[in-house]
Amino acid sequence: MAADQASPVITAGRFRFKPEVGGELAAESNLNVNTISLILSNGVTCVLGLCFWGVAARVFPANYVGVAAALINSALMLSTLSILSIDRFYERFLPVAGYRAGEFLTRGFLIVATVSTAGGVGLIVLGPRHALFTSGWVMAAYPVFVTVIAVFILQDKVVAGLGVARWAAAKNTIHAVLKLVVLIVIALLASAGALAGTAAASTAIVAAWGGTAAVIVACLFVAIRRRCRDHPRFQLTPKLPPWGELWSYFGSSFGITAMLSIGALVVPLIVVAQAGPTANAYFQIAWQFVGALYLTVHLVVSPYVAEVATHPDKVVALSWRTVRMLIAIAVAGSAGLLLLGPIMLSLVGAEYRTGGEALLQLAAVFVPLSVVGAAYEGFARAQRKLRLQLTMTFVSTVIVICGSFVGTRYLGATGVGWAYLAAESVTAVVLIVPVTNWLRKRMYLGLPERASTEGSLAEVDRRSIEMNGIDAP
Repeated sequence: MAADQASPVITAGRFRFKPEVGGELAAESNLNVNTISLILSNGVTCVLGLCFWGVAARVFPANYVGVAAALINSALMLSTLSILSIDRFYERFLPVAGYRAGEFLTRGFLIVATVSTAGGVGLIVLGPRHALFTSGWVMAAYPVFVTVIAVFILQDKVVAGLGVARWAAAKNTIHAVLKLVVLIVIALLASAGALAGTAAASTAIVAAWGGTAAVIVACLFVAIRRRCRDHPRFQLTPKLPPWGELWSYFGSSFGITAMLSIGALVVPLIVVAQAGPTANAYFQIAWQFVGALYLTVHLVVSPYVAEVATHPDKVVALSWRTVRMLIAIAVAGSAGLLLLGPIMLSLVGAEYRTGGEALLQLAAVFVPLSVVGAAYEGFARAQRKLRLQLTMTFVSTVIVICGSFVGTRYLGATGVGWAYLAAESVTAVVLIVPVTNWLRKRMYLGLPERASTEGSLAEVDRRSIEMNGIDAP
């Protein structure tokens, strides 16, 4: 019996696994463990990330910290685009890839490594290399850095597809701790004069980030290969849909990722151009809290998609549990933005509270609205039908960009908040009906009474799954 088909019980002071009938408790428990782990990890990494840059800002001059931040942020952007939404493919189809899982992983990692390396070289050739790179060896190492970050990010969805998203939580937390520890050591060396100059020390900031990521990537590779080789699920015959459907899913996923990346890249530039650098400083600090809450909401989707693909007969219980988690996170997060957000901004500076508090108040409204879109995203990925999701992502991105362009001209950074409120409102209005229909139909088809008259509950679930494009178990 595989570990994800059993629940832990204690016998004679030691843990063992107790099989559960039908695997429902195991599926829901695994969803809970993975989701809560990701949420807690996200909170820890956000706090430690602020500490990381706080230490760097206190030790090194601002211009060198800016160069290090530009190198890291550009690597993150290139890495995200280089993944080509292969991570979304893994999230949805690794659970049913059977003995082909290892083959898919090898091909995907090679593609991402090739594209990310090319992206790093492209930035060196076409980008402002004299402003970014302090030496020739740093320039030569940059494509490797981009590749390491790309694989690091890709592994998050890989482990989600393998049913152990909690490994990603552990990975990201360990990385946040290690890079901070390494940076503190670098800071101590710089203070003692052991480094050969401030430029070398600022380059070490990037090394602290990339070096620790490389070590963790290598260790997680070993664990991933072992799970693919040893877990019974990945010895089975694959249950993959036709290649045409796979390519359609892949193309839609890439379109969604590309549009989200464009929005994240363009909005800060609009704030700088329309409202000025001071307003952008207020926006960036306030958006740290909003972005963290947004990320937490969407972290719930990944474990859900993987668990539904693994246990399609448990789609009713898993869907409702995910919706409850999304609502709880949104309510608690909104309360945090209203009550704690202004206090945190005050710690940064009174002017930051004045410039960013209105944005937090608007976020307390539009982040809960994003629950509808997040729930639909999970349901759409479960069905492998992403056209409406792709359309709404396009509409939302256009509203955010155009709304920010107009709003920041008159309202400063707060204009971005109104743009997001408009985008999330439109998305919620359009998608609330499909979300409600999904839940209502599955609740109806999953009723025990109906199962007793037309067959077992498992058979009813099977028919419901097949009717809506989800692989039957």
